[in-house]
Amino acid sequence: MGYAFTFEQPAHGGTFSLNNWQMGFVREIMREAGAAAGQGLEPALGTPGLEPTEQTADMAKFLSNGNWHVSAEEAGFIALRLRLAASKGVIADVLSFFDDAPDDVREWVAGFADFNERAVAQGGYRVR
Repeated sequence: MGYAFTFEQPAHGGTFSLNNWQMGFVREIMREAGAAAGQGLEPALGTPGLEPTEQTADMAKFLSNGNWHVSAEEAGFIALRLRLAASKGVIADVLSFFDDAPDDVREWVAGFADFNERAVAQGGYRVR
């Protein structure tokens, strides 16, 4: 199983994909960034400034590829929080818990943040 993210409105560059293993790492960063929470998945590190808010997306949308809709507002918040988490060193902190963390995680997170930024102008996206 993998994850295909597609813009709500068709546009050039409107897709992004991660396999299940990659999405597991990205989801951990999203959790610690306060970008997504719920389903028993809350931040563990408690990095100041990354606490979940009313804008935090429901983690259920990222636990399956069930055609969930991520709104433009949620996409913008996710992008903002992923960038902020990267600047605060959260990615390195999270990866320190994994013996087998690949070097590509930062690239996957940056790519997902880029996709979320582009999705804002397209009405959000679907998780398929």
